[in-house]
Amino acid sequence: MALLDTPAAPASSTTRYTLTTLILFTLLTVAVTWPQARHATDRVSDPGDPMLNTWALAWVAYQLPYSPAHVFDGNIFHPERRTLAYSESLLAPAVMGAPLRYMGAGPILVYNLLLLASFVLSGVGTALLVRDLTGNGLAGVIAGAVFAFLPFRFDHYPHFQLLQAQWMPLALWALHRLLAGGRLVWGVVLGLAVAGQALSSMYNALFLGIFLVAVGGVLLLADLPRARSRLRPLALSVLVALVIAAPVAIAHSRASDVVGNRARAEVEAGSAEWRHFLAAPEQSWLHGRWSRPFAAPERRLFPGVLAVVLSIVALWPPWSTTRIAYLVGLLVAIDISRGLNGWLYGPIYDYLHAFRALRVPARMGITVGLALAVLGGYGAARILGAVRGRAASWGVAAVLLGLVLADSWVAPLSLRVMATSPPESYADLLRDKGEQPDFRVIRRRSDPAPAVLLELPIARQDATLMYYSTFHWQSLVNGYSGFFSERYQGLLMQLERFPDPESEAALEAIGTRYVMVHGEFMREGEYRRLIAALDARAPDFRLVSRRPWHGSEISLYAFYRR
Repeated sequence: MALLDTPAAPASSTTRYTLTTLILFTLLTVAVTWPQARHATDRVSDPGDPMLNTWALAWVAYQLPYSPAHVFDGNIFHPERRTLAYSESLLAPAVMGAPLRYMGAGPILVYNLLLLASFVLSGVGTALLVRDLTGNGLAGVIAGAVFAFLPFRFDHYPHFQLLQAQWMPLALWALHRLLAGGRLVWGVVLGLAVAGQALSSMYNALFLGIFLVAVGGVLLLADLPRARSRLRPLALSVLVALVIAAPVAIAHSRASDVVGNRARAEVEAGSAEWRHFLAAPEQSWLHGRWSRPFAAPERRLFPGVLAVVLSIVALWPPWSTTRIAYLVGLLVAIDISRGLNGWLYGPIYDYLHAFRALRVPARMGITVGLALAVLGGYGAARILGAVRGRAASWGVAAVLLGLVLADSWVAPLSLRVMATSPPESYADLLRDKGEQPDFRVIRRRSDPAPAVLLELPIARQDATLMYYSTFHWQSLVNGYSGFFSERYQGLLMQLERFPDPESEAALEAIGTRYVMVHGEFMREGEYRRLIAALDARAPDFRLVSRRPWHGSEISLYAFYRR
């Protein structure tokens, strides 16, 4: 049994195929995620995680040229450090989107373009991988559609970081090229792909590492005479990945000293059970209704009927080494998805410290989908190989592609409108500081030091407030992320009695200079009582401005405790 079922395609043919699939998957992505492309400038799936990710992308684009040594010191949870590492840092997609920010694109537009690109690039990468393995470009397209439009993606549509899986098929593509030829250049490419995944999503990077070990281990064991000559490029790939991803790993490790790790009970709650593999996203046209009894939050892992059928076709004898390797990878991915309900995740959690930061092992479902996509590509190649004639092959491929899309098709996405410019109250803050506000440009190194701003109500709409901060970049006491430090949680308890001497002293201790009260996020009576209390505590709280916003108003106070 050979490592590759067929030789790799020539470079010129690969370039043409890549461009063709890029166009195809762009069109398919627009259709499947409609109407996201139509509203890319001002709409997201919800005001929670998408706003967190929008902030992270904008922060990296702002901070890298401004102060790259402090890129992980986000402007949230002041005075904490390394707050970007409280969730996914998104360095790779942020760098990709940074030129758009510098050219004046809004933060939401950049977020949505990168989100849609993750679908497109996942499809193209998988198509290239499967075309190399099977020698069949149409089978590559089918496999690309399975992975690009996996139902898992629509269940996690608000989780931008989990959709950043386009580096996975590229890493596997490089792995197969490395094992086939043993060239060092493919070790570099493999290392770059793994590093790219780590700089996009640590969740997916850790899952990818397990999957590469499973698949690559089988391939090496099946070809022991050549395995020794492949160790140098493999070692080079590890070195490249470690060097590039080290800053992110270090930042996350140091952040974990503040925020801690996931408790075993929390991980168990995020572990899949067998029934969850029958649960499709609720908005699935074909499978949403019948699969609802099997579902649980973040554990809807149904991969689609056709992906499974095509994989069964692929695994029908005669076999090949590569198909056996991906079967092993599939079984490992399924077991890891089951988390503490399975066999492997317990020891991994106990002995590999990085995995203690993962809350939901079931998110390994993305790698289950990748394994099924590759095997499904083999199955599609077998079916297409039995068809005579070019026209007939294209017709069968079109039917298979249509069935894959039907498996994953969801109702038109429900999107939330977000403001494309911030409330004028932030301009009032900058003017009070002595600055000339201009929200159309990214701030410069010469700009004055940021002020510390508390926005109320705290811990209700903090993701939206973080999005607003992409226009002014002041330091926020507020924050929304995957973790919350003990200091921040203690501050929340103190602010329950705000404004009182104890809470004011706590704010003064961290250098707070402005308090902004958002009436649009509060009940009318609650808002009126709070601003009356602040007005009564003058001169500690000096009213800077009071402006209408979204049917209510925002009051801005300068804070000088005497």
